[in-house]
Amino acid sequence: MTPWLLITVLLAVINLAAFLVVRGRWGRVVGLLALASVLGTIAGDAVGGATGLELLVLGDYHVLAACIGAQLLMLGTLLLLAMLPTADERAESNSTDR
Repeated sequence: MTPWLLITVLLAVINLAAFLVVRGRWGRVVGLLALASVLGTIAGDAVGGATGLELLVLGDYHVLAACIGAQLLMLGTLLLLAMLPTADERAESNSTDR
């Protein structure tokens, strides 16, 4: 396993745990949040490298940028999921369509 992959997975898990602790509940969206955490960590590292953000760097890995990217992508995912209609709203919509 390459060091980049190991650091990415480790930071994604730490960010997911911190996000869930602050949020205060698990729910059914943990799998989707885990995927968002991994993708956000990768994107954050790439953006940190492209912008030259040199705060908290571990070798070539931009730790702070990766953490910010993971947190922002998980927050965006949660906000988009909150905009979806609930099961009651879908049932009500289906019953009025007939």
